[in-house]
Amino acid sequence: MLKSIIPRIKDWPINLIAKKKDKILQETISESILKLNENWSSLPQLREQLQKTLYLENIRIRSESWEVDPEDDADFWKKIRRQLLEADPSKIDENKSKILHQEMLQEIVSRYSNEIVAHFSPNMFWFARQLLVRIFARLFNSHFGGFKGIFNPQEKLKDKLIVAGPVEKLRQLSLKGTVVLVPTHFSNLDSAIIGFGMDYIGMPAFQYGAGLNLFNSKIFTFFAGQLGAYKLDRRKKNPIYLETLKSYSRTNVIAGAHTIFYPGGTRSRAGNIETDLKLGLLGTVMEAQRIHFEKNPSNLAPKIFIVPLTISYNFVLEASSLIVQQLKRIGKEQYLVQEAPQVAGKGIWKFFWETFSKSSDITLSLSEPMDVFGNMLDDDGNSLDKSDNKINIRNYFLSKGQLKADDQREMIYTQMLGDKIVECFFKNNVVYASHVVTFVAFELLQKKLHYPDLFTLLRTSEEFREINWDDFKASVRRIIDELYTMNNKGILKLSPRITTKELPEIIEMGIQNVCIYHTNLPIMRNKEGNITSEDLKLLYYYHNRLLGYGLHQFI
Repeated sequence: MLKSIIPRIKDWPINLIAKKKDKILQETISESILKLNENWSSLPQLREQLQKTLYLENIRIRSESWEVDPEDDADFWKKIRRQLLEADPSKIDENKSKILHQEMLQEIVSRYSNEIVAHFSPNMFWFARQLLVRIFARLFNSHFGGFKGIFNPQEKLKDKLIVAGPVEKLRQLSLKGTVVLVPTHFSNLDSAIIGFGMDYIGMPAFQYGAGLNLFNSKIFTFFAGQLGAYKLDRRKKNPIYLETLKSYSRTNVIAGAHTIFYPGGTRSRAGNIETDLKLGLLGTVMEAQRIHFEKNPSNLAPKIFIVPLTISYNFVLEASSLIVQQLKRIGKEQYLVQEAPQVAGKGIWKFFWETFSKSSDITLSLSEPMDVFGNMLDDDGNSLDKSDNKINIRNYFLSKGQLKADDQREMIYTQMLGDKIVECFFKNNVVYASHVVTFVAFELLQKKLHYPDLFTLLRTSEEFREINWDDFKASVRRIIDELYTMNNKGILKLSPRITTKELPEIIEMGIQNVCIYHTNLPIMRNKEGNITSEDLKLLYYYHNRLLGYGLHQFI
């Protein structure tokens, strides 16, 4: 465990910003209202948007209410409805109507801001740090190593939770500017694991967004509610909420909060590396960098550093539910796959036994830090062109020699940054044996059955799922040979556990690791020694991790 780059938790940016929570809230509210009034400059436009927001919120309350929603939710929106009726410009003085509409906008933005706002407690962070070390040590190891291991589990974690990439550069840049981590997203455990990994390498805590639905859990609320998690409510699609969320993000980044943004927007339902990024919150980083240049001389303007991070798991705890959501979404009436029955001898006790008695590993693979335009950086945080010459990124925001906002231009810049992030996701994807064996098995099954569509394949009965062992082994060998070539070319990264083992060990390791958490096994060897699957949906999910590399042509 590396020594913290900022020794005292009380001196961390996230804590210094938490002390200014009221100021952050007021800035969020004022910036949101300013931006919304720029977008809706006339009274009819503003009234239309308030009516739209009321309509959407009433639908949310009726059809998708959550336990975490405030008790006065329905009453608040009934009040807004009454106020809209009272503020009807056809019935009262127009100036009075404008004032009433602005008051409603203020109320709504203020309510959203107070819901979103993050909290941070140094004492709670210290407590969570001690607890997480022991939880992860227990998850990743079958034994603590005796009584001593309970009190010193870090030693057991060093080969299980791996943070790979330019660690020291990231540590130093965090002292020179604001770091924005942009990870892949596969599990609700991601934020906790990233947070633990960053703490493990001595980084100060990061702020991050957590789905409001997660706060239905009292345990999650107890911890995450005090550890810098701000709340995201994906049910709320209205422009007022979205602008408030963006203003909160922008305000915190400007204030210097190291932040985690999931550019995929939500967990990958199909198990693949995200390519279709949601760039709304990422766009606030571009705005924040411009605002730094507007408020400071060029040589003193704080820099924002973007660091893509690819998470590699052998298994995903929620894989079964995620892939069902994906198949229902894309298949609609075609999705007729029966839920897999529980297999005798693989009940809940075996599930927990497998969880706590076998080991696995997770890699957090850091990309080289870059500026908000995707330019590489030197060790001091200076932006570099392709010839490694220093460049002043302030010039990217100039128009006719003047520094000014240009929404269309900045949207294009953000799209270019998104493309660079996706490229980094693939280049720094650490391929595990579990990814290889599931990819090969599913591709061989597709070629064997020649079914016209995915959903027919997923309904294949057990008797037709068998794959000849020799064919499987030969295909795994070809894929691994190609992965070695790709690794050498920098297209991806191979897990050291693959590079140091022989083929039979790689296959056995891959099958074992992907099956640790699943009652119905995505891949297994049958009595004849051939490959089969108890759950084709899971096999498909894990296969998808290697999509995008063109590996199917080597099967």
